[in-house]
Amino acid sequence: MRNAQDRPNGAQGCEALVRGLYDRHSGTAERFGYTFRRESVSPGGTPMVLFAGNHSSGKSTFINGLVGADVQDTGVAPTDDSFTFLVHGESDGETVGAAAIDALPRELKRLEEFGPSLVARIRVRTRNLDALRDVTLVDTPGMIDSGDKSFSRGYDFFGVLAFLAEVSDLVLMMFDPEKPGTTGEAVEALKGPLSGSFFKLRILFNKCDLFSGIYDYARAYGALCWNLARVLPFKDLPKIYNCRLAVAPPSNAKTIDLADFDRLREEIVGEIRSAGEKRSDNIRMAVAKDLSCLEMHVRMALRIRRALARRLLGSRLLSAGVAVLLAAAGVAVGEAWGVSVSTLHGSLAAKGLFAVQCIAIAAFAAFAGFAARGISRMEFNRYLKRIFADDSFFQAEYVRELSLGGRDDLAEYWQMVKPPLERLVEVRWRELPRFGFFALRRLRADILRIKG
Repeated sequence: MRNAQDRPNGAQGCEALVRGLYDRHSGTAERFGYTFRRESVSPGGTPMVLFAGNHSSGKSTFINGLVGADVQDTGVAPTDDSFTFLVHGESDGETVGAAAIDALPRELKRLEEFGPSLVARIRVRTRNLDALRDVTLVDTPGMIDSGDKSFSRGYDFFGVLAFLAEVSDLVLMMFDPEKPGTTGEAVEALKGPLSGSFFKLRILFNKCDLFSGIYDYARAYGALCWNLARVLPFKDLPKIYNCRLAVAPPSNAKTIDLADFDRLREEIVGEIRSAGEKRSDNIRMAVAKDLSCLEMHVRMALRIRRALARRLLGSRLLSAGVAVLLAAAGVAVGEAWGVSVSTLHGSLAAKGLFAVQCIAIAAFAAFAGFAARGISRMEFNRYLKRIFADDSFFQAEYVRELSLGGRDDLAEYWQMVKPPLERLVEVRWRELPRFGFFALRRLRADILRIKG
Protein backbone atom coordinates (compact mmCIF):
# COMPACT_ATOMS: atom_id res chain seq x y z
CA MET A 1 0.00 0.00 0.00
CA ARG A 2 1.37 3.38 -0.98
CA ASN A 3 1.66 6.34 1.28
CA ALA A 4 -0.52 9.39 0.77
CA GLN A 5 2.26 11.37 -0.87
CA ASP A 6 2.87 8.51 -3.33
CA ARG A 7 -0.78 8.00 -4.12
CA PRO A 8 -1.45 7.95 -7.87
CA ASN A 9 -3.70 10.59 -9.33
CA GLY A 10 -6.45 10.33 -11.92
CA ALA A 11 -9.13 7.73 -12.55
CA GLN A 12 -6.81 4.74 -12.92
CA GLY A 13 -4.86 5.68 -9.80
CA CYS A 14 -8.08 6.09 -7.83
CA GLU A 15 -9.33 2.72 -9.04
CA ALA A 16 -6.07 1.00 -8.02
CA LEU A 17 -6.12 2.68 -4.62
CA VAL A 18 -9.71 1.68 -3.90
CA ARG A 19 -9.20 -1.91 -5.09
CA GLY A 20 -6.14 -2.22 -2.86
CA LEU A 21 -7.99 -0.87 0.17
CA TYR A 22 -10.93 -3.23 -0.23
CA ASP A 23 -8.64 -6.21 -0.79
CA ARG A 24 -6.62 -5.25 2.27
CA HIS A 25 -9.63 -5.15 4.59
CA SER A 26 -11.90 -7.77 3.03
CA GLY A 27 -10.72 -10.37 5.55
CA THR A 28 -11.58 -8.13 8.48
CA ALA A 29 -15.00 -7.37 7.01
CA GLU A 30 -15.70 -11.07 6.51
CA ARG A 31 -14.59 -12.05 10.04
CA PHE A 32 -16.75 -9.37 11.64
CA GLY A 33 -19.75 -9.87 9.35
CA TYR A 34 -19.59 -6.45 7.70
CA THR A 35 -20.85 -5.84 4.15
CA PHE A 36 -19.05 -3.11 2.25
CA ARG A 37 -21.39 -0.43 1.00
CA ARG A 38 -19.38 -0.07 -2.20
CA GLU A 39 -17.19 -3.06 -2.99
CA SER A 40 -15.81 -1.81 -6.30
CA VAL A 41 -15.68 1.34 -8.42
CA SER A 42 -15.43 2.24 -12.06
CA PRO A 43 -13.75 5.65 -11.90
CA GLY A 44 -12.75 5.37 -15.54
CA GLY A 45 -16.40 5.31 -16.59
CA THR A 46 -18.88 8.09 -16.91
CA PRO A 47 -20.20 9.84 -13.77
CA MET A 48 -23.72 9.02 -12.64
CA VAL A 49 -26.50 11.45 -11.63
CA LEU A 50 -29.48 10.15 -9.64
CA PHE A 51 -32.91 11.79 -9.92
CA ALA A 52 -35.28 11.19 -6.99
CA GLY A 53 -38.40 12.88 -5.71
CA ASN A 54 -42.18 12.95 -5.60
CA HIS A 55 -44.17 11.60 -8.50
CA SER A 56 -45.12 14.37 -10.88
CA SER A 57 -42.31 16.57 -9.57
CA GLY A 58 -40.88 16.86 -13.09
CA LYS A 59 -38.00 14.35 -12.97
CA SER A 60 -38.68 12.82 -16.37
CA THR A 61 -39.50 16.19 -17.96
CA PHE A 62 -36.27 17.65 -16.54
CA ILE A 63 -34.30 14.74 -18.01
CA ASN A 64 -35.98 15.13 -21.40
CA GLY A 65 -35.10 18.82 -21.44
CA LEU A 66 -31.54 18.07 -20.34
CA VAL A 67 -30.81 15.58 -23.14
CA GLY A 68 -32.92 17.37 -25.75
CA ALA A 69 -35.18 14.41 -26.57
CA ASP A 70 -38.25 12.61 -25.23
CA VAL A 71 -36.45 9.64 -23.69
CA GLN A 72 -38.76 9.37 -20.65
CA ASP A 73 -42.53 9.19 -20.44
CA THR A 74 -44.14 12.11 -18.65
CA GLY A 75 -47.52 12.73 -17.04
CA VAL A 76 -49.31 13.94 -13.94
CA ALA A 77 -49.95 10.44 -12.60
CA PRO A 78 -47.10 7.97 -11.92
CA THR A 79 -46.00 6.73 -15.33
CA ASP A 80 -43.14 4.34 -14.53
CA ASP A 81 -42.18 2.16 -11.58
CA SER A 82 -38.74 1.31 -12.96
CA PHE A 83 -35.21 2.45 -12.20
CA THR A 84 -34.16 3.65 -15.63
CA PHE A 85 -30.49 4.12 -16.55
CA LEU A 86 -29.96 6.40 -19.56
CA VAL A 87 -26.61 5.71 -21.21
CA HIS A 88 -24.90 6.67 -24.45
CA GLY A 89 -24.71 4.25 -27.34
CA GLU A 90 -24.23 4.33 -31.08
CA SER A 91 -27.73 2.97 -31.62
CA ASP A 92 -30.96 3.24 -29.68
CA GLY A 93 -31.92 0.24 -27.60
CA GLU A 94 -33.45 -0.94 -24.36
CA THR A 95 -32.80 -3.88 -22.02
CA VAL A 96 -34.74 -4.93 -18.93
CA GLY A 97 -34.07 -7.15 -15.93
CA ALA A 98 -30.97 -9.29 -15.53
CA ALA A 99 -29.73 -8.34 -19.00
CA ALA A 100 -29.92 -4.67 -18.02
CA ILE A 101 -27.83 -5.27 -14.88
CA ASP A 102 -25.24 -7.14 -16.97
CA ALA A 103 -24.97 -4.04 -19.18
CA LEU A 104 -24.19 -1.77 -16.21
CA PRO A 105 -20.76 -1.17 -14.57
CA ARG A 106 -19.61 -3.82 -12.11
CA GLU A 107 -20.20 -1.60 -9.08
CA LEU A 108 -23.95 -1.86 -9.82
CA LYS A 109 -24.05 -5.66 -9.80
CA ARG A 110 -25.19 -5.56 -6.18
CA LEU A 111 -28.63 -4.58 -7.44
CA GLU A 112 -29.24 -8.30 -7.93
CA GLU A 113 -29.09 -8.76 -4.15
CA PHE A 114 -32.37 -6.85 -3.77
CA GLY A 115 -34.27 -9.73 -5.35
CA PRO A 116 -36.12 -10.57 -8.56
CA SER A 117 -38.88 -8.03 -7.95
CA LEU A 118 -36.30 -5.22 -8.16
CA VAL A 119 -34.33 -6.83 -11.00
CA ALA A 120 -37.50 -6.89 -13.12
CA ARG A 121 -37.71 -3.10 -12.64
CA ILE A 122 -34.18 -2.30 -13.81
CA ARG A 123 -34.17 -0.72 -17.27
CA VAL A 124 -31.25 0.47 -19.40
CA ARG A 125 -32.04 2.78 -22.31
CA THR A 126 -29.31 3.48 -24.83
CA ARG A 127 -29.53 6.67 -26.86
CA ASN A 128 -27.12 8.25 -29.31
CA LEU A 129 -27.31 11.70 -27.73
CA ASP A 130 -24.39 14.04 -27.12
CA ALA A 131 -25.73 14.94 -23.65
CA LEU A 132 -25.23 11.31 -22.54
CA ARG A 133 -21.62 10.98 -23.69
CA ASP A 134 -20.21 12.25 -20.41
CA VAL A 135 -22.86 11.29 -17.88
CA THR A 136 -25.28 8.48 -16.99
CA LEU A 137 -28.71 9.61 -15.78
CA VAL A 138 -30.82 7.47 -13.44
CA ASP A 139 -34.55 8.11 -13.17
CA THR A 140 -36.26 6.55 -10.13
CA PRO A 141 -39.91 5.72 -9.36
CA GLY A 142 -41.82 8.68 -8.00
CA MET A 143 -42.23 8.77 -4.23
CA ILE A 144 -45.78 8.59 -2.98
CA ASP A 145 -47.94 8.58 0.15
CA SER A 146 -49.90 5.47 0.99
CA GLY A 147 -52.74 5.43 3.48
CA ASP A 148 -52.23 1.68 3.84
CA LYS A 149 -49.35 1.08 6.28
CA SER A 150 -48.87 -2.43 4.87
CA PHE A 151 -48.16 -0.99 1.41
CA SER A 152 -45.03 -2.47 -0.13
CA ARG A 153 -43.31 -2.15 -3.49
CA GLY A 154 -42.19 -5.77 -3.33
CA TYR A 155 -38.54 -4.90 -2.70
CA ASP A 156 -36.48 -2.72 -0.39
CA PHE A 157 -37.07 0.61 -2.11
CA PHE A 158 -35.12 2.65 0.43
CA GLY A 159 -32.26 0.14 0.36
CA VAL A 160 -32.00 0.47 -3.42
CA LEU A 161 -32.17 4.25 -3.17
CA ALA A 162 -29.40 4.29 -0.54
CA PHE A 163 -27.17 2.08 -2.69
CA LEU A 164 -27.70 4.15 -5.84
CA ALA A 165 -27.05 7.38 -3.91
CA GLU A 166 -23.84 5.84 -2.59
CA VAL A 167 -22.47 5.07 -6.08
CA SER A 168 -23.77 8.24 -7.76
CA ASP A 169 -21.72 11.40 -8.13
CA LEU A 170 -24.66 13.78 -7.85
CA VAL A 171 -28.12 13.26 -6.31
CA LEU A 172 -31.04 15.53 -7.21
CA MET A 173 -34.05 15.45 -4.88
CA MET A 174 -37.01 17.14 -6.55
CA PHE A 175 -40.16 18.63 -5.05
CA ASP A 176 -43.08 20.39 -6.70
CA PRO A 177 -45.65 23.01 -5.58
CA GLU A 178 -48.39 20.44 -5.06
CA LYS A 179 -46.36 18.35 -2.58
CA PRO A 180 -43.68 20.60 -1.03
CA GLY A 181 -41.85 18.06 1.09
CA THR A 182 -44.93 16.40 2.52
CA THR A 183 -44.89 13.04 0.73
CA GLY A 184 -44.25 10.24 3.23
CA GLU A 185 -41.64 8.39 1.16
CA ALA A 186 -39.77 11.60 0.36
CA VAL A 187 -39.50 12.53 4.04
CA GLU A 188 -38.39 9.01 4.92
CA ALA A 189 -35.79 9.06 2.13
CA LEU A 190 -34.17 12.22 3.47
CA LYS A 191 -34.14 10.81 7.01
CA GLY A 192 -32.72 7.44 5.99
CA PRO A 193 -31.25 6.36 2.64
CA LEU A 194 -30.09 9.81 1.52
CA SER A 195 -28.73 10.86 4.91
CA GLY A 196 -25.29 9.50 4.09
CA SER A 197 -25.03 11.41 0.80
CA PHE A 198 -25.86 14.98 1.85
CA PHE A 199 -22.52 16.25 0.51
CA LYS A 200 -23.62 15.46 -3.05
CA LEU A 201 -27.35 16.06 -2.59
CA ARG A 202 -29.04 18.98 -4.35
CA ILE A 203 -32.63 19.93 -3.51
CA LEU A 204 -34.75 21.26 -6.35
CA PHE A 205 -38.09 23.04 -5.98
CA ASN A 206 -39.37 22.48 -9.50
CA LYS A 207 -42.28 23.86 -11.57
CA CYS A 208 -42.01 27.30 -9.97
CA ASP A 209 -43.43 28.85 -13.15
CA LEU A 210 -46.83 27.36 -12.29
CA PHE A 211 -47.48 29.80 -9.43
CA SER A 212 -50.03 32.50 -10.14
CA GLY A 213 -48.26 35.09 -7.99
CA ILE A 214 -45.55 35.77 -5.44
CA TYR A 215 -47.87 35.13 -2.47
CA ASP A 216 -48.77 31.68 -3.79
CA TYR A 217 -45.08 30.92 -4.36
CA ALA A 218 -44.06 32.14 -0.89
CA ARG A 219 -46.59 29.91 0.84
CA ALA A 220 -45.39 26.78 -0.99
CA TYR A 221 -41.71 27.63 -0.58
CA GLY A 222 -42.22 28.26 3.13
CA ALA A 223 -43.98 24.90 3.50
CA LEU A 224 -41.03 23.18 1.80
CA CYS A 225 -38.51 24.89 4.09
CA TRP A 226 -40.59 24.01 7.15
CA ASN A 227 -40.82 20.33 6.19
CA LEU A 228 -37.13 20.06 5.31
CA ALA A 229 -36.10 21.71 8.59
CA ARG A 230 -37.86 18.92 10.47
CA VAL A 231 -35.96 16.22 8.57
CA LEU A 232 -32.48 17.46 7.68
CA PRO A 233 -29.93 17.30 10.52
CA PHE A 234 -28.55 20.79 9.90
CA LYS A 235 -28.83 24.04 11.81
CA ASP A 236 -29.10 25.87 8.49
CA LEU A 237 -31.05 24.66 5.49
CA PRO A 238 -28.98 23.82 2.40
CA LYS A 239 -29.44 25.80 -0.78
CA ILE A 240 -32.75 25.08 -2.49
CA TYR A 241 -32.69 25.43 -6.25
CA ASN A 242 -35.94 27.03 -7.42
CA CYS A 243 -36.38 25.89 -11.00
CA ARG A 244 -38.89 25.66 -13.75
CA LEU A 245 -39.33 23.18 -16.56
CA ALA A 246 -37.39 23.74 -19.74
CA VAL A 247 -40.54 24.52 -21.73
CA ALA A 248 -42.20 27.68 -22.89
CA PRO A 249 -44.09 29.50 -20.11
CA PRO A 250 -47.89 29.24 -20.08
CA SER A 251 -49.74 31.77 -22.19
CA ASN A 252 -51.56 33.37 -19.25
CA ALA A 253 -49.74 36.29 -17.64
CA LYS A 254 -47.62 35.70 -14.55
CA THR A 255 -46.69 38.13 -11.83
CA ILE A 256 -43.43 36.31 -11.07
CA ASP A 257 -40.18 37.01 -12.85
CA LEU A 258 -39.01 33.67 -14.31
CA ALA A 259 -35.41 34.76 -14.94
CA ASP A 260 -34.10 33.58 -11.56
CA PHE A 261 -35.75 30.19 -11.98
CA ASP A 262 -34.04 29.80 -15.35
CA ARG A 263 -30.69 30.85 -13.86
CA LEU A 264 -30.87 28.31 -11.04
CA ARG A 265 -31.93 25.61 -13.45
CA GLU A 266 -28.88 26.31 -15.60
CA GLU A 267 -26.75 26.19 -12.47
CA ILE A 268 -27.98 22.66 -11.77
CA VAL A 269 -27.45 21.68 -15.41
CA GLY A 270 -23.89 22.95 -15.08
CA GLU A 271 -23.35 20.78 -12.00
CA ILE A 272 -24.65 17.75 -13.89
CA ARG A 273 -22.29 18.38 -16.79
CA SER A 274 -19.30 18.82 -14.46
CA ALA A 275 -20.11 15.79 -12.30
CA GLY A 276 -17.10 13.96 -13.75
CA GLU A 277 -14.74 16.50 -12.20
CA LYS A 278 -15.90 15.44 -8.73
CA ARG A 279 -15.93 11.69 -9.41
CA SER A 280 -12.53 10.78 -8.00
CA ASP A 281 -13.11 12.92 -4.90
CA ASN A 282 -16.58 11.40 -4.43
CA ILE A 283 -15.15 7.90 -4.71
CA ARG A 284 -12.44 8.59 -2.16
CA MET A 285 -14.94 10.17 0.20
CA ALA A 286 -17.28 7.19 -0.20
CA VAL A 287 -14.50 4.68 0.43
CA ALA A 288 -13.27 6.65 3.46
CA LYS A 289 -16.82 6.55 4.82
CA ASP A 290 -17.05 2.82 4.10
CA LEU A 291 -13.81 2.11 5.95
CA SER A 292 -14.90 4.40 8.81
CA CYS A 293 -18.13 2.42 9.10
CA LEU A 294 -16.11 -0.81 9.12
CA GLU A 295 -13.90 0.58 11.88
CA MET A 296 -16.96 1.53 13.94
CA HIS A 297 -18.54 -1.85 13.23
CA VAL A 298 -15.41 -3.63 14.53
CA ARG A 299 -15.11 -1.45 17.63
CA MET A 300 -18.77 -1.80 18.55
CA ALA A 301 -18.80 -5.54 17.79
CA LEU A 302 -15.81 -6.09 20.10
CA ARG A 303 -17.36 -4.03 22.88
CA ILE A 304 -20.77 -5.70 22.60
CA ARG A 305 -19.25 -9.18 22.44
CA ARG A 306 -17.22 -8.55 25.60
CA ALA A 307 -20.32 -7.24 27.39
CA LEU A 308 -22.44 -10.21 26.31
CA ALA A 309 -19.71 -12.72 27.21
CA ARG A 310 -19.40 -11.24 30.70
CA ARG A 311 -23.17 -11.24 31.08
CA LEU A 312 -23.46 -14.85 29.94
CA LEU A 313 -20.63 -15.97 32.22
CA GLY A 314 -22.26 -14.18 35.15
CA SER A 315 -25.62 -15.85 34.49
CA ARG A 316 -24.02 -19.29 34.29
CA LEU A 317 -22.05 -18.75 37.49
CA LEU A 318 -25.26 -17.58 39.17
CA SER A 319 -27.09 -20.73 38.07
CA ALA A 320 -24.26 -22.97 39.24
CA GLY A 321 -24.02 -21.05 42.50
CA VAL A 322 -27.74 -21.42 43.16
CA ALA A 323 -27.51 -25.18 42.57
CA VAL A 324 -24.48 -25.56 44.87
CA LEU A 325 -26.00 -23.46 47.64
CA LEU A 326 -29.29 -25.35 47.53
CA ALA A 327 -27.46 -28.66 47.54
CA ALA A 328 -25.44 -27.56 50.58
CA ALA A 329 -28.61 -26.33 52.26
CA GLY A 330 -30.28 -29.66 51.54
CA VAL A 331 -27.39 -31.55 53.07
CA ALA A 332 -27.53 -29.34 56.17
CA VAL A 333 -31.28 -29.86 56.50
CA GLY A 334 -30.82 -33.60 56.10
CA GLU A 335 -28.16 -33.67 58.78
CA ALA A 336 -30.35 -31.72 61.18
CA TRP A 337 -33.80 -33.24 60.60
CA GLY A 338 -33.29 -36.16 58.25
CA VAL A 339 -31.03 -39.12 58.15
CA SER A 340 -27.59 -38.09 59.37
CA VAL A 341 -24.35 -39.55 58.12
CA SER A 342 -23.59 -40.64 61.64
CA THR A 343 -26.58 -43.00 61.59
CA LEU A 344 -25.43 -44.91 58.49
CA HIS A 345 -23.79 -47.55 60.73
CA GLY A 346 -27.23 -48.56 61.84
CA SER A 347 -29.86 -50.59 59.99
CA LEU A 348 -30.17 -51.15 56.27
CA ALA A 349 -33.38 -49.11 56.31
CA ALA A 350 -31.47 -46.04 57.51
CA LYS A 351 -29.06 -46.42 54.63
CA GLY A 352 -31.95 -46.66 52.17
CA LEU A 353 -33.59 -43.56 53.56
CA PHE A 354 -30.28 -41.71 53.35
CA ALA A 355 -29.92 -42.68 49.67
CA VAL A 356 -33.45 -41.44 48.93
CA GLN A 357 -32.66 -38.24 50.81
CA CYS A 358 -29.52 -37.63 48.74
CA ILE A 359 -31.38 -38.24 45.49
CA ALA A 360 -34.12 -35.79 46.54
CA ILE A 361 -31.57 -33.14 47.49
CA ALA A 362 -29.72 -33.57 44.17
CA ALA A 363 -32.98 -33.44 42.16
CA PHE A 364 -34.14 -30.34 43.97
CA ALA A 365 -30.77 -28.62 43.49
CA ALA A 366 -30.71 -29.54 39.79
CA PHE A 367 -34.26 -28.29 39.28
CA ALA A 368 -33.46 -25.04 41.05
CA GLY A 369 -30.28 -24.66 39.00
CA PHE A 370 -32.17 -25.18 35.72
CA ALA A 371 -34.85 -22.73 36.84
CA ALA A 372 -32.20 -20.17 37.73
CA ARG A 373 -30.55 -20.75 34.35
CA GLY A 374 -33.85 -20.21 32.55
CA ILE A 375 -34.46 -16.98 34.42
CA SER A 376 -30.90 -15.87 33.71
CA ARG A 377 -31.35 -16.67 30.01
CA MET A 378 -34.51 -14.57 29.87
CA GLU A 379 -32.67 -11.72 31.55
CA PHE A 380 -29.77 -12.16 29.11
CA ASN A 381 -32.11 -11.90 26.12
CA ARG A 382 -33.66 -8.75 27.57
CA TYR A 383 -30.18 -7.34 28.06
CA LEU A 384 -29.34 -8.19 24.45
CA LYS A 385 -32.34 -6.20 23.23
CA ARG A 386 -31.53 -3.26 25.52
CA ILE A 387 -28.10 -2.90 23.91
CA PHE A 388 -29.62 -1.36 20.79
CA ALA A 389 -32.64 0.23 22.47
CA ASP A 390 -30.65 3.42 22.90
CA ASP A 391 -27.18 4.70 22.02
CA SER A 392 -25.58 4.16 25.44
CA PHE A 393 -23.10 1.54 24.19
CA PHE A 394 -22.11 3.78 21.29
CA GLN A 395 -21.67 6.77 23.58
CA ALA A 396 -19.62 4.71 26.04
CA GLU A 397 -17.30 3.43 23.30
CA TYR A 398 -16.80 6.87 21.74
CA VAL A 399 -16.93 8.95 24.91
CA ARG A 400 -13.52 10.47 24.25
CA GLU A 401 -14.22 11.47 20.63
CA LEU A 402 -17.68 12.82 21.47
CA SER A 403 -16.41 14.82 24.42
CA LEU A 404 -13.92 16.65 22.21
CA GLY A 405 -16.71 17.80 19.86
CA GLY A 406 -16.56 18.36 16.13
CA ARG A 407 -17.32 14.72 15.29
CA ASP A 408 -20.84 14.90 13.93
CA ASP A 409 -19.82 12.22 11.43
CA LEU A 410 -19.76 9.61 14.19
CA ALA A 411 -23.51 9.83 14.75
CA GLU A 412 -24.05 9.50 10.99
CA TYR A 413 -21.83 6.42 10.81
CA TRP A 414 -23.58 4.86 13.81
CA GLN A 415 -26.99 5.21 12.16
CA MET A 416 -25.63 3.32 9.15
CA VAL A 417 -23.82 0.66 11.19
CA LYS A 418 -26.45 0.07 13.87
CA PRO A 419 -29.22 -1.84 11.96
CA PRO A 420 -27.01 -4.51 10.32
CA LEU A 421 -24.91 -4.85 13.49
CA GLU A 422 -28.05 -5.42 15.54
CA ARG A 423 -29.17 -8.21 13.20
CA LEU A 424 -25.71 -9.75 13.30
CA VAL A 425 -25.45 -9.69 17.09
CA GLU A 426 -28.90 -11.22 17.56
CA VAL A 427 -28.10 -14.13 15.23
CA ARG A 428 -24.47 -15.04 15.93
CA TRP A 429 -22.71 -12.85 18.45
CA ARG A 430 -20.69 -15.82 19.75
CA GLU A 431 -19.02 -16.19 16.34
CA LEU A 432 -17.62 -12.66 16.40
CA PRO A 433 -13.85 -12.42 16.97
CA ARG A 434 -12.63 -11.61 20.46
CA PHE A 435 -9.73 -9.43 19.36
CA GLY A 436 -9.20 -6.84 16.62
CA PHE A 437 -6.37 -4.55 17.70
CA PHE A 438 -4.23 -4.95 14.58
CA ALA A 439 -7.23 -4.77 12.23
CA LEU A 440 -8.31 -1.48 13.82
CA ARG A 441 -4.81 -0.07 13.59
CA ARG A 442 -4.62 -0.85 9.85
CA LEU A 443 -8.07 0.63 9.30
CA ARG A 444 -7.22 3.89 11.06
CA ALA A 445 -4.02 4.23 9.06
CA ASP A 446 -5.77 3.68 5.74
CA ILE A 447 -8.64 6.04 6.60
CA LEU A 448 -6.11 8.81 7.25
CA ARG A 449 -4.28 7.83 4.06
CA ILE A 450 -7.29 8.08 1.76
CA LYS A 451 -8.44 11.32 3.37
CA GLY A 452 -4.98 12.85 3.12
